[in-house]
Amino acid sequence: MQLNEPYLVIDLNDNKIIFFVVLFSEKKDFKVLKKIVLETTGIQNGRIINIEAVSQLLKKTITLIEEDINYYFSNTTVIINPNQINCLNVSGYKKLNGSQVSNKDIVYILNDIKKFILDSENNYSLVHLFNSNFSLDSDNLENLPIGLFGEFYNQNMTFFLVHKNILKNIKSVFNNCGLNIEKIVLKSFVEGIYLLSNNKSDKNFTILKLEKNRISVSLFKNKSYVFAEEFSFGFNLII
Repeated sequence: MQLNEPYLVIDLNDNKIIFFVVLFSEKKDFKVLKKIVLETTGIQNGRIINIEAVSQLLKKTITLIEEDINYYFSNTTVIINPNQINCLNVSGYKKLNGSQVSNKDIVYILNDIKKFILDSENNYSLVHLFNSNFSLDSDNLENLPIGLFGEFYNQNMTFFLVHKNILKNIKSVFNNCGLNIEKIVLKSFVEGIYLLSNNKSDKNFTILKLEKNRISVSLFKNKSYVFAEEFSFGFNLII
């Protein structure tokens, strides 16, 4: 992503594809240059169910956008909203015995737990990983305590995993369009970041989304995404 150049973001929503062309500035804010919302039968419950239909729609729309703004895209960020997200909260620790917390300690804990998670959940791929809490000798801290002395360091992490087949289908579609996916992000995370950017004093909140065929719950704690749950029913059952 280059500053002050158009950038393409594609939201694969339920039964819809939303195209955003945005421009990022040095101040890390952005301006939406173009937005297109199209309906498609190729996506259902956040999953691609027709690769050819979605590929053709993407190709056609991206070509029209490129011709309109006279700019050609090779990379994109994709927002996904699958109905199955595997959310795991894990705690890692190290006994310090009076020594300093080092960057190597943090990396070791992270990589060790990450390997264990991915080996255990071998049908899933990691989409997001967040550090949700740090504590040194039972004192909760807002930032990594690198360089501080202590006896016991504890770090809480949240892993968000999506089934590999869901991601394979998405990558297949974008390969057909000649687009490189720079990043895949969950829609629930984007919605949480949007709320945080507009309400900076709110560190802890819950997002409850009621849709026709699904209900989703997202929990943010200390500005970190720590929990997600999906239910395969929605307000269509409310009578």
